[in-house]
Amino acid sequence: MKSDRYLLEASFGRRVLPLSRRWRAAADRALADCGVSSAAGWALLHVGRLGDDVRQGELVAALDMQGASVVRVLDQLETSALLTRAPDPADRRTNRIRLTEAGRALVGRIEEALAALRRDLMEGVPDSALAVAESVLQLIDQRMLLLRERNR
Repeated sequence: MKSDRYLLEASFGRRVLPLSRRWRAAADRALADCGVSSAAGWALLHVGRLGDDVRQGELVAALDMQGASVVRVLDQLETSALLTRAPDPADRRTNRIRLTEAGRALVGRIEEALAALRRDLMEGVPDSALAVAESVLQLIDQRMLLLRERNR
């Protein structure tokens, strides 16, 4: 007979990936409602969160995408006058990325749309339960990073 712990772990594991996919799909719809593609919206959002003059490599890492794919998205966003790229004075092999005023305004709308989505999804969830869930996810994330390092 399986233990209660085993059953809880199995149930948790079965829920995490589908929930993550549904959450991402809902967030992508919110981005579309703001008038941007998923790739463009997430790139803008990360530049906004990482701050002006973020290195292109930092953005690639934050987006967890291939560099060439990010370059294509940045090309589109620069053409749309939502951000600018300039060579990094300390390392001319990389670019620094900065939002334009239009880009900052769009990031503000995206942040508002995602905040509204989070409020809708978490309505009725007590703060204490949300704090426990956040703690559990952090612990699992730390454990995954540790295991990944160990398996290198």
